[in-house]
Amino acid sequence: MMEENRIPDRDELCDYNYAVAGHAGTLCDKDGKLFIKPCTPTEMDFYQSAIKNPEFADIMPRFMGSLVLCDPSDLKVDDAVTGIISDAGAIQTAKEQIEATVAEQVSRAPAKTAPHNGAPWAPTNGKKIKTNMAVVLENATRGFTKPNILDVKLGTRLWADDAPAAKKARFDKIASETTHDKLGFRIAGMRVFRGSEDATQLDKEGYLVYDKDYGRMTMTNDNILDGFRHFIFNEAAGIDEDLGQAVCSAFASEVSRIQEILEAHETRMYSSSLLFIFEGDGEALSRAIEKNNAFATAVEAVEAKLANRTTLRTDSGIAMDDDDELIQAAVLGDDDDDDDDDDDDTDSVIGPSALPPIFSLKLIDFAHAQWTPGQGPDENLLKGPGMSIPGLGQIPAQHVESSTRVVALRKAGEWRFHLAPGATVSVKLLSGTAEKDGVELAPRNAYKLSGPLRGKLLTWHGCELEVDGRTEHDATAAFYAPTENPATSHLNLHARLAEMRGAAARERREGPRVLVTGARATGKTTLVRTLASYATRQGDQPIVVNADPGEGMLSLAGTLSAGVFATVMDPVATDGWGSTPTSGPSTVPVKLPLVYYYGRESPEEDAEVYKQLFGRLAGGVSGRLSEDPDVKSSGVLVDSMGVEAGSARGLDLLAHMVDELSVNIVVILGTSGLNAEIAKRFATEKTSLGEAIQVITLDKSDGVVDRDETFTEHSREAVIKEYFFGDARRSLSPQIQQVDFDSLVIYRLPDYSDYETDTLVREEACSSMEHWTLAIMHASIRDSPETIRAAGVMGFVYVSDVDEQKRKVKMLAPVSGRLGDRPLVWGRWPEPFINLLG
Repeated sequence: MMEENRIPDRDELCDYNYAVAGHAGTLCDKDGKLFIKPCTPTEMDFYQSAIKNPEFADIMPRFMGSLVLCDPSDLKVDDAVTGIISDAGAIQTAKEQIEATVAEQVSRAPAKTAPHNGAPWAPTNGKKIKTNMAVVLENATRGFTKPNILDVKLGTRLWADDAPAAKKARFDKIASETTHDKLGFRIAGMRVFRGSEDATQLDKEGYLVYDKDYGRMTMTNDNILDGFRHFIFNEAAGIDEDLGQAVCSAFASEVSRIQEILEAHETRMYSSSLLFIFEGDGEALSRAIEKNNAFATAVEAVEAKLANRTTLRTDSGIAMDDDDELIQAAVLGDDDDDDDDDDDDTDSVIGPSALPPIFSLKLIDFAHAQWTPGQGPDENLLKGPGMSIPGLGQIPAQHVESSTRVVALRKAGEWRFHLAPGATVSVKLLSGTAEKDGVELAPRNAYKLSGPLRGKLLTWHGCELEVDGRTEHDATAAFYAPTENPATSHLNLHARLAEMRGAAARERREGPRVLVTGARATGKTTLVRTLASYATRQGDQPIVVNADPGEGMLSLAGTLSAGVFATVMDPVATDGWGSTPTSGPSTVPVKLPLVYYYGRESPEEDAEVYKQLFGRLAGGVSGRLSEDPDVKSSGVLVDSMGVEAGSARGLDLLAHMVDELSVNIVVILGTSGLNAEIAKRFATEKTSLGEAIQVITLDKSDGVVDRDETFTEHSREAVIKEYFFGDARRSLSPQIQQVDFDSLVIYRLPDYSDYETDTLVREEACSSMEHWTLAIMHASIRDSPETIRAAGVMGFVYVSDVDEQKRKVKMLAPVSGRLGDRPLVWGRWPEPFINLLG
């Protein structure tokens, strides 16, 4: 007989491993029968009430009961909890940080007390529960050899009526920028057994994990079926075209059944998902299909024979016949060698429950679900195409066409490319020479470039590149003569700077101090990065200064930073500059930046504070120049913000930078009215060292494109994600901390109307801080707001959740340690990174 389920002890529970797109902290028992996850009262109520609707309950995970979390203050269930799967990027330490222990208690029907040990699981019939509860479900992946799992979030609207306005806005933004808007669903994450031929991309169980960025950034209305194709068709795992088509048809049929059930019930569900599971091992899938088909054939044969009989032997209302042996044979197979000891358990293996599972499709995630009698079916799920998933039943097998190609470039030629968020290409130099932003590529070495990215590879002598992967756009640029490529003038500028550095080294004086400016989208940052690369290749050590808070350099956006570049730069770094120190090894030498937190997008938003912070940054630069002879002779390269012609405040800020750093060369990229204004402004001025200020105008490359807001937002988010979690070459493990309100000292930047009165405003933690990054300042909590505002930055924390009732904040920090010892500053830039923890 089947063993009766019992309540497991705490030490019998373990982490749930099949997680790709939701909240961390899920558990299961060691036998894999039960799945346990924290839940909201709304979700628990929905599971309990579904018992009264058996047809609806059949499309949900089987509800077993509930457990109590002993320390609810350690766990806050996120409003965006997505049930059975959690993000691929979820932090492995989340479980330890949550420290939510499950008590040996199960909800039961009123007036009936369940024993402490050995008690069967019982449904919580209508009993109200508190927020410190965990729902106990039958593990949907149990029985599969290698389950492939896909979470598809449903609906064009993702928020419930009672959601705060800020959350509504965030979720609407997600919907508008993803397939939710047009298709009514989004791929939230998936795990595919042997999903890549590159073993380094697989986890320890052999799975390729697609996190939430795959559905948000890579999937579009046009290529959504590719996502399902990658989930199902997989020759590497033995799932060929025939098997894949069978799985597609089965899922399509089940989706239609779920749609019919939803149309027959009156509910409202927001951020619910369809959980697709099927056997991901091709051999196991074939065996499962064969056994299930044999069972179905045997049942049909028995039913046909019994239909011609007038009298049946019955036992407890169940028809019995000698031909039941046919059904048993279909389940057990023809080999009886293994059945000698199982005579007493024959009943437990007869029937479809003993068959290996092929696929499963369940509706999950009911944190924002309720029954709505009299209001009709859920139009948010049904009126759009979301429930139909167009083309699911007819996904053609993928005919893999090689994306590898060879790009040949002539002298001074360029390969220009655009990569969408989440996209990657691998580039290998086959012959000749080539460089990316001044960094020379090593022959036969594969460089993996990741989107979002707008870039180019340049060759001075001609080359052949092997490119593997698909770009959003790419093209080659050829020039009749090398002098026609604007990059030639950039190389000539470097040659002139190299001469000045050599003379400065001989005379033991400061080298050139160069400021690069121009209008928006002229290639300023690329030029500064290229000049820095050329300098380091010749053994120089310039200081690079980022004066544009709209973008970061070796830091997050919203900061001003400076660093000495004495070694090669990283051509595949997320921000294009390189990485800062971590506790582990790095493939490219790290940089040590000096960082100040401005916290706004444009210097003109608070010009006086900007000048103050830039002055402090310039002081640090001057100090390093005076202490290090090699750095002193190498000089300074300044990447300034974009300045438009006619902007008096912008020109004033440029003049302030020139004065603070004693800039003696101003480079203007592109031609505009700004050229004449700057030339006139500095025509008669001299540096603090008595040098004349040279103004040089260079043409911008015709390959420079204006980056739209969506692209720049994805770029900022990629840098934030890399700061906390690392990249493909170096994985970082940040720490989740739960902190009391009273232990934090938080200041916010004042509103525009407050500029004249306050530098910083003391602020208590609040829900508005969720998904923002806060700067940890190099100051004491006892320092004045003015001192804190002018202090340097130690690092950043990410606010995952704020529980105003329990007065607790969940934060993500690069390292463990007390956060209350340093003041935190909440700025206005970069804007919130949505759902960093899933």
